[in-house]
Amino acid sequence: MKNKAFTLIELLAVIVILGILAAIAVPTIVGLINDSKEDTLQHQKNTIVDAAERWGTDNWRSLPKDTCDISIDTLKQEGYLDSEKDVIDPTTNETMTGCVRITYENANNQYKYTYTETCDTNAKCN
Repeated sequence: MKNKAFTLIELLAVIVILGILAAIAVPTIVGLINDSKEDTLQHQKNTIVDAAERWGTDNWRSLPKDTCDISIDTLKQEGYLDSEKDVIDPTTNETMTGCVRITYENANNQYKYTYTETCDTNAKCN
């Protein structure tokens, strides 16, 4: 009678092949996940800057002709960002606490909005 079981060498060969496939696939998948987190972070920053631009449009008379910072908390409190949700940094899973720096550009006669991780307490917009 013929034995229909796998031999130890056949099982080891399958395990080695699966290990090689995992060694190829895992770094690619981890890279895709990290790229996705970076894309999401950039989207979060763009959403915050868009909220600050709306705030700036509504409050343009009070903006200085130099530089000021508007915090994420202020944008939430004034209804420009959803106050029910925290703005989460997907790379660290922590609440974002940065600011948008609003800078007046004389050459273009307009304001430039840039997300920054830290707020200048001496340059608040309001």
